Amino acid sequence: MKTTRILTVLTAFLLIFSLAACGTGKDNKKDDGNKKAAIAALMAMEPGTKDEATELHQKLMEQENAILGKNTELWEKVFMAADKGMTMQEDGKNYGEFLLDTIEGAKDQFTEDELKLLQGEAEKIREIENKLTMIEKKYPEAAQQSTDGAMSV
Repeated sequence: MKTTRILTVLTAFLLIFSLAACGTGKDNKKDDGNKKAAIAALMAMEPGTKDEATELHQKLMEQENAILGKNTELWEKVFMAADKGMTMQEDGKNYGEFLLDTIEGAKDQFTEDELKLLQGEAEKIREIENKLTMIEKKYPEAAQQSTDGAMSV
């Protein structure tokens, strides 16, 4: 299950970075507020059925990809600094924790503002990953359907 999620996230990174040149330059603070509210609303949701769990799982993955799709140059620095020989399963960390550790290890490569931004975004990813793990434990088939649906789009 974690391997599938890792592959999905890595595939999403490739798609995001390949489309990065098509994006616009400046961020809108109003959009940031809306995105924060959307993430908070998703985190508060508790699915009651497999279908609700599938939908929530897919939306959380989309939010995670949106976070990583923003500030791509900074995330590329983080990914370049990552220990390529270690997988997350080896140390039991979720993806957000892995990102936080990688950022911490490479903090000298970022300004104070960049570091603060990356840490905040990685914290959001850690929260999303915790919620995804909860969904996957309670509704394993929903997580698979969500991943299959995201890959076929």
